[in-house]
Amino acid sequence: MEEMRGGMVARLHLGCGLVHRSGWINLDQYVTDGADLEADAILLPFPDGSADAVEACQLVEHLGYVGALYALYEWARVLIPGGALLIETPDRPATLEAAANDETADEVFPWLFGLEQRGQGHRYLFSADELAQLVSKAGFGAVEVTRMATRATRPMLRLVARRATDTVATSFVSRLHRSFITSGILNPMDAPQYLSGLEAICEQVGAKAQRPSAQSLIELVSLSARYSPRVAACALACLPNPDAWCARTLAQARHLVADLEQERFSARLACRWRALPKCAGGTATAWAMLEREVSLYLAARFCPGEGLDDVRAAFDAATADLSSFDLWVDFFCRGALTNLARRLTAQGVRAFAHGEPASSKWAFKAALGYDPDLVWARWNLARLYLCLGRRLDALEQYEQLQANLPAGLRSAFEREMDAVAGREGRMDKFSVPLANLADLVDRAA
Repeated sequence: MEEMRGGMVARLHLGCGLVHRSGWINLDQYVTDGADLEADAILLPFPDGSADAVEACQLVEHLGYVGALYALYEWARVLIPGGALLIETPDRPATLEAAANDETADEVFPWLFGLEQRGQGHRYLFSADELAQLVSKAGFGAVEVTRMATRATRPMLRLVARRATDTVATSFVSRLHRSFITSGILNPMDAPQYLSGLEAICEQVGAKAQRPSAQSLIELVSLSARYSPRVAACALACLPNPDAWCARTLAQARHLVADLEQERFSARLACRWRALPKCAGGTATAWAMLEREVSLYLAARFCPGEGLDDVRAAFDAATADLSSFDLWVDFFCRGALTNLARRLTAQGVRAFAHGEPASSKWAFKAALGYDPDLVWARWNLARLYLCLGRRLDALEQYEQLQANLPAGLRSAFEREMDAVAGREGRMDKFSVPLANLADLVDRAA
């Protein structure tokens, strides 16, 4: 550690395990005989540009795809421009091929899945192209990947790259990722399914961060706050060269983001989306309408008294009555809404099974408010209407099902529809499951 204390660059050996390399700082997430320092490879305890080399051998496969992405941005952060990166990791296509071979399968399985000991399981294996693209995205250049097969049961990728010259966007995203972790917004090792939406926000906000101006700041907050005010707060905290931004607008932006967080803005967006008219397979128009309304609303909050006060008043009135399920939405995106809709569908199925039609109907209709394309919610609502003797309401739901019905369910749907419409005998029992069983188990809370 003396090199770091003296202000000199160092060489970092990440995920060292029991291997101690002389002249390197050896780090591992767990206490080992080989480690100089216990540290998380995704959140290194070193300043920017403090290392001239990073080596990570047999590490990224333990981090998962998202963990590896965040780790690469972190390694780029601590490396000086031109600093060297070396990664060795199992070669996914070659490993799967060896696993499919009866002669090598038993020996290759530990290379495919890892071991059951703490921290030794494999979460994700990369192909050469996939790993190279991820490394390039994180701010590296001169990327070269070599396939190595010194042992038939352990085919491996060896990647070498150089830290590219800093760009405002890459440095900003790197700091933003780190802020997401330290603020508790997410854990890359247990990332939400809709993290791709958050990455898209990072890229869009990163582009805005390159142009210091009052307008860019307004656009940056508008882009990020509609996903989550906490994301917007992180973006404001990570702005490059804060002195270059308009102090008055920056203070105003920070105040607004704090207010939006206090007001549960993500939940209010969920409430507004739930109430908008929309039909199965045709949500694009409703989504575009909400995007425009949110842009105008945030503009009204930024610039009160400049002609948009009626927009603010209308939005505030429309989102004043939050349901308990709206409050579950901390991050507003389509994936989060679909997850919520599935939970409501599972609740509706259980109520239906227990002979509670009112609770069941409410849950199914709420689920369709969040995701009108959810097949099981609409199909069960149609069946519930039939049980209640409301045939016309049932037929309306069956007709909307056709817009978003998976091919594998079409024959079952058509038989049921024929029975409901009177083209066949009565439907004495339903011929398909009421729900995805995984939803009932995983979303029972």
